[in-house]
Amino acid sequence: MLSRLGIHTVLDLLCHLPARYEDRRAVTPIGDLRRGASAGSVIAGSVEGLRIRPARARNVRIATFHASDRSGRVAVTLFGGPRSFHGLSDGASVALYGVPEWRGGGQGIPELRNPDWAVVEERRSPGRDAGDARVVQMPAGWGRLLPVYPTVNGLPRKLLAGMIYDCVTSPDLALTDPLPPEILKKRGFPPLRRALMGVHAPQDTGEIEPSRARLAYQELYEIQRNIREAGRERRKRHAPSLAGGAGAADELARTLPFGLTPYQRDAIGEISADMCAESPMHRLLQGDVGAGKTLVALCAVLQCVRAGYGAAVLVPTTVLCEQFFSECAGRLAPLGVRCAMITGGTRQGERARLIESLRGGETDVLVGTHALLSPGMECRSLGLVVIDEQHRFGVRQRAQADTDPFVAGALFPHTLMMSATPIPRTLCLALYGDVETTVLRGKPPGRAPVVTKLVSSNHTADVYRFLLDRVRAGERCCWVCRAVGDEDGSGGAGTASVVDRALDIERELARKLPGVRAERLHGRMKPEEKASAIARFRDGSSLILVSTTVIEVGIDIPEASVIVIEGASRYGLSQLHQMRGRVGRGARAGVCLLLDAAADIKRSRRLEILVKCGDGFEIAEEDLRLRGAGELDGLRQHGRVPLRAATLPRDSALLDLARADLARNGHFQ
Repeated sequence: MLSRLGIHTVLDLLCHLPARYEDRRAVTPIGDLRRGASAGSVIAGSVEGLRIRPARARNVRIATFHASDRSGRVAVTLFGGPRSFHGLSDGASVALYGVPEWRGGGQGIPELRNPDWAVVEERRSPGRDAGDARVVQMPAGWGRLLPVYPTVNGLPRKLLAGMIYDCVTSPDLALTDPLPPEILKKRGFPPLRRALMGVHAPQDTGEIEPSRARLAYQELYEIQRNIREAGRERRKRHAPSLAGGAGAADELARTLPFGLTPYQRDAIGEISADMCAESPMHRLLQGDVGAGKTLVALCAVLQCVRAGYGAAVLVPTTVLCEQFFSECAGRLAPLGVRCAMITGGTRQGERARLIESLRGGETDVLVGTHALLSPGMECRSLGLVVIDEQHRFGVRQRAQADTDPFVAGALFPHTLMMSATPIPRTLCLALYGDVETTVLRGKPPGRAPVVTKLVSSNHTADVYRFLLDRVRAGERCCWVCRAVGDEDGSGGAGTASVVDRALDIERELARKLPGVRAERLHGRMKPEEKASAIARFRDGSSLILVSTTVIEVGIDIPEASVIVIEGASRYGLSQLHQMRGRVGRGARAGVCLLLDAAADIKRSRRLEILVKCGDGFEIAEEDLRLRGAGELDGLRQHGRVPLRAATLPRDSALLDLARADLARNGHFQ
């Protein structure tokens, strides 16, 4: 269970920080409870009128009673298993923690629904004025600021909290502070042990934020130090100069039926200049949906080939691999460039032939999935590696592509990473602080913005009619099923449910749109099945593609002009922007319908941002501000240390401090 939280060591456990705190230091008289409270309160009272009855759910019991003290009483409802209410009886003294509610428009007594509770002991307070006043002996773990930790199903919060508390308070805990003493003094940070106590076992609320800030700084400092060291090692390497192919962009541009945008020309120039040097390029090309990154990458590939070296393109999925290969062969083969492709489905005979052609220098460009990293795939004179949708590869795979899996010789290839998901500036600094970044803005001429509308699920019938009108007009449509769980093809929790939903939608469309063929696409399909489904949608054999979120990145079908996204409020803004980018890539203007329950649309005001804004970089910044780096889609796949203590953009100032403190040793500007 701990591994699902990324916890593998004691240090990982101590770096798992609370999401919030519950103040259980003082008991509140029941009569002092107030309506509209957002924070919980601790109360203590005697149990009256206890009733335990079975619930509809199997093995679930419901306990109801009143708890009273001298100032008033509160209604209590508890849920638990058959043995959950041990020790609870009429007349027993209990401590309760929860947020009080008032039913019936605020009339009557307050109510606590499923609060945390414990049977406690009470004793009379000493002294002549005590009278019948009683002092509650608080249960273990109460009477303090209690951390509440993020957890996963199957790992109770109390168990996780107890493990962390026992660990941080253990006298045997030995820690080495990774921050130099001069930085602790300069920045006024507490020592590591005190900072950990300050977040996991604070005595006062004033300890929490300084302690968290110290741990956040430490995390950002270590990430930036690792980035700096990796950059230092990279700069020791030697790469082939590809200056001999510097005119390749103009050569390719002359064959295009359209002109390059100014942003594309600037990006091509930056990349070309890097590849002319004899130190390895390490550049990240990021751009908005449809900005033309593939064409920029092809210019780099052609420059490499014209300089007399081979190029490799690493793509995360078979569908995207075939799409990139098609683009590569279509643009470069007429110029005499020999292109080949390898995927996990490539047969042994073809694989052996491909290996020989690589070793013999008969292949100029090899486009492949993870299979490209297989043993034996050695290129005699590799000059450039392009990693498309780089965040979808693990850090080891990217490092492998960046070093020596299919490189024969002392020279290291230039590396161009690409991301179709714009990365906010602060996050880009945190993850790629020593990598040159090229931002590709704008879109090719003639491409209209996608019109985005919020649609209540009460109007689904209108959506069906709209789709029917559009397909009759010769257009193609996509329908993204609502998010249920993990849908990356790994078979995680919820995958079967979302696939079943795709089948339900396909059947519903068949009833509502007679004669219109729909096609399913989801992560549990085999690569060849996905490719066939997309091919049928591309050539018009099917007119509606019912998909899960596998459609999010890279699929380019110019004929698709409408996309319907179910359960829109459950997605992040950047992910929604990526999905709507699948339409409107051809001559027809695109339409994106964000479909959700009326109440969810009303609550999720952030969806209005998508209606008003079409710039992926602005949307990414807003997504980071609203959700934080820890929840952004794909962040866990970036391969860097996951952010535990730091929160961006809130801790941008700490990031700047960490970079400034490391700048004394060079490399960071």
